Amino acid sequence: MNTIINLLSKKISIAPLLVFRILFGLMVAYGALWSIGKGDIQMRYLKPTFFFKYYGMEWLEFVGDTGIYFLYAVWILSALGIILGAFYRLSIGSFFLVFTYLQALDATNYINHYYAISILALFLTLLPANAALSIDAWRKPQIKQHEIPYWYIGVFQVQVALIYTFAAIAKMNSDWLLAAMPLKIWLLQSQDFPLIGSLFKYHAVHLGMSWIGFLFDLTIAWWLWNSKTRKWAYIVVVIFHTMTGLLFNIGLFPILMIFSTIVFFSPNSQLSVLQRLGVKLSTQKSPQADHKLLICFFSLHFFVQVILPFRHHLLYNSNPLWSEEGYRFSWWVMLLEKEGMATFYVEDPNSERHWVVSNLEFLTPFQEKRMAIRPDHILQYAHHLAAVYARRYEIKDPIVRAEVFVAMNGRVSQQLIDPTVNLAAEKRSLWQKDWILPLQDAQ
Repeated sequence: MNTIINLLSKKISIAPLLVFRILFGLMVAYGALWSIGKGDIQMRYLKPTFFFKYYGMEWLEFVGDTGIYFLYAVWILSALGIILGAFYRLSIGSFFLVFTYLQALDATNYINHYYAISILALFLTLLPANAALSIDAWRKPQIKQHEIPYWYIGVFQVQVALIYTFAAIAKMNSDWLLAAMPLKIWLLQSQDFPLIGSLFKYHAVHLGMSWIGFLFDLTIAWWLWNSKTRKWAYIVVVIFHTMTGLLFNIGLFPILMIFSTIVFFSPNSQLSVLQRLGVKLSTQKSPQADHKLLICFFSLHFFVQVILPFRHHLLYNSNPLWSEEGYRFSWWVMLLEKEGMATFYVEDPNSERHWVVSNLEFLTPFQEKRMAIRPDHILQYAHHLAAVYARRYEIKDPIVRAEVFVAMNGRVSQQLIDPTVNLAAEKRSLWQKDWILPLQDAQ
C-alpha cells in the first residue's frame, strides 16, 4: 500500500496537465463552432416545444432562445480562456456548467463522448491546470508551479482506461462478436469509401473489423501505460480513431480520444516537447496543498464509474440494448442501430372520443426518431400527451396507449411496448418496467 501511495504522490512535471488543458480547450472551441455550423442551436434547442428530462432532473428549465445564444457565447469565450489559461477557474467552470446544461436539457441529446467531455471538464475544474503556461500565471506569479503529484494525471489516465475497457466489455455479446452488428450495417452503407470501400461487402471483413474494435478497446490502455509499447500504441490510436471518424458520423469522439490518450505519455517527454517549442516553466518550489477533499471526490467518482456500467445486471432483467435500461452512462459505444415507429392513441375514458396523435405536432423529427426507440422517452411523451389532451379537450385522466415497432441491429421489426398498457398511468422510476416487451432474439 505504501508503494502505491508513494507512486501516486510522486512529483512529476506539470507539462502533461498543461498540454491536456490546451488541447481540451482547442477541442471544445472547435466543438462549439461545429455545433453551430450543423444547426444544433435551432434543431436541438429553439425548435423543440417539449424537452425530454433525465430521471430526477425534471426541474431543469429551458433558458429561452436568447439564453441559448448567450450560453453558446459563454461556451466559446470559456474555450478561449481554457486555451490561454485566462481567468481559468471561471473559464473551465463556466464551460463545465454550460456544456453539461446543454446536454442535460434534453435527454435525446445524450452521446457517450458528451458525457466524457463533461467528466474531463470537471476534472480540469478541480486541478491547477493554469499554474504555468497561462495568462493567470503571468498575472499572478505566486500561483506558478512546475511540479504536481502523479495522481493529478493518473485520474485522466484511469478515466480514459475505463472508457475503453467498459466499451470492450459491452462488446462481449453475440451481436458484435458473432453477427458483426451493427458494424455490418454501417460498412455496407460505406462501400463508396476510397480505396477499401469495395471490401466492405464481405462478411469476413465485418467480423474482422468487429473483433479488431473489441480487442483495441480491451487492450489499448495497457499498451499506452507500457513505456515500451506506448509510441506504437498511440500511432494505432490515431489511425483507429481517424478511420472511424472518416467512416462513421461520430462527431468529436475521434478528436476527444486522440487528444485524451496523450496523457499517457511520460511527463518528461511532454516537458521536452514544450521546451523545444520555447516554453520555459518556473522552477520555483511548488506550494503544498491539502488533497484530502480532492482524493475523496475522485475515489467516489471512480467507484460510481465502475458501478454504473454493471447496474443493468443488478437492477434489470432485460437486454439493455433493447430496453435501454442501464444503457446510458455505461460506455456502451457504437453498439446500436435502431429504427422505430411509434403511434400514440389518446382516449377519453368517459366518452367514446379518441385520437391518433401526430407526433410532429409536439416533437421535432430528431426528437421523434430518438423517442421511438427509447422506452423512458416513450413514457415521458405519453405523460406529456396526457397533460396536453386533458387541457385541450377537458378530459379527466385520459388514456394513452402506444404501438411501437423497433428494428434493432438487423432484426425484423418487433413490438417494444405493450400496446394494452395505459402509459399515462405508469410512473417513471429507475426500476424495471414490465410494460417493455422482451426482445425476440432471432437475427
